[in-house]
Amino acid sequence: MSVTSDILFAYLREIFYATPDATLAIDKLEDDYLMFAKGLMFFAHCFSQYNEFAKALARGDLSVQAPPPENELAAPLKALHASLKHLAWQSQQVAKGDYKQRVDFMGEFSDGFNTMVEQLADRQQKLEYEIIVSQRYASAMEQSNLLLSSLTHYIPQQIFVVSLGEYEVLLFNDAGKNELDIDPEYINKLMVLLPDLHNTDGVQNYDVHMGQGDDIQYLTVNSYNIEWNSVSAVTLIISDVSADKRQIKELEDHAYRDALTRVYNRFFGMHTLSEWVDAKKHFTLIFVDLDSLKYVNDVLGHGEGDTYIISVSKHLQTVSDATLVCRLGGDEFMLLIPDMDFDEVDERMEAVQNRVQNDEHVADKDFGYSISVGRVTVDENNVLPASEMLSLADERMYEHKRARKKERANAMKPGGRTAG
Repeated sequence: MSVTSDILFAYLREIFYATPDATLAIDKLEDDYLMFAKGLMFFAHCFSQYNEFAKALARGDLSVQAPPPENELAAPLKALHASLKHLAWQSQQVAKGDYKQRVDFMGEFSDGFNTMVEQLADRQQKLEYEIIVSQRYASAMEQSNLLLSSLTHYIPQQIFVVSLGEYEVLLFNDAGKNELDIDPEYINKLMVLLPDLHNTDGVQNYDVHMGQGDDIQYLTVNSYNIEWNSVSAVTLIISDVSADKRQIKELEDHAYRDALTRVYNRFFGMHTLSEWVDAKKHFTLIFVDLDSLKYVNDVLGHGEGDTYIISVSKHLQTVSDATLVCRLGGDEFMLLIPDMDFDEVDERMEAVQNRVQNDEHVADKDFGYSISVGRVTVDENNVLPASEMLSLADERMYEHKRARKKERANAMKPGGRTAG
């Protein structure tokens, strides 16, 4: 074996066992082996990149920079790197409540991942059902508590007899005394929140709340007017339902709200749409689609895409206080606008579109935000079910999107510029 062969063989061993410290004494090689030596050195460089890239993936470091395109040795690992990054993003979407995610490119792992997501979706549906049952149960419990408070003096409900002139407390039970000990102005604050009790007959039911923020107190009040020692008075039977309200609200926020935008989710939106249709309510259904969200996700990253979705959701909530905004999923939203005529709906949606296009986040960016919308007006003569109504709004949204694309295309042609 020649000296050159020994040098090359030793260098090859170093490539595998001492990467990236392998060195080749090229000045000691015969001239006929120089081209081969240079090729071997390029292989060593590619192998070193491949080795470092593989080690980073083995550690779970998906932020590692992939080798350059000319390193064909690392091509399979780069494909794996891309798949793992996409899988990580899908896992994050599932964590946010998007149970439509599926994996179809990783063999047996795909089956396990997809089964897990399906089980999570099933648990979500069961939780939503449990919330409805809990609400009905809580309502029944409130009624039962009110009945008991009218039958006996020795229960936790607060009972007061209050004069209708000066709001003087003429009688109270133990629970009422405890409340007055905490806040002597309790009755005065409560009476301000109740309607004019002088002109009511029979038993009246009220739901009121006092306080602000974390200190808010939810009360169910039953009242009926009486004569107390020749004084016009009112009997108040008060149940503090704050704990129940907070628990229900927490459950509703979890099951009825979209995790990313905090607007209502598809389940609540479709449930409300069906209720409004059944009640023959007059309203406008708006189907909204974000333009070019896929481009933003693919080119600028899903973080920028999430910002796009959140920004549009905030603008949609400015239509009116009575408007219900829900995210159907991905880049689709639904608005239910009650009791508003066509022209006003048109004006407000145009204002929303302007706010979306002029969102401050894209003021200094080389891309913009825009939405396409489809509208369906519903009244008492409607015969379409909720699903067909939504499909119709979806079709009209795509008509709007196509029309805008055509306008932009015409505007790009010489002499074809259109207004807007």
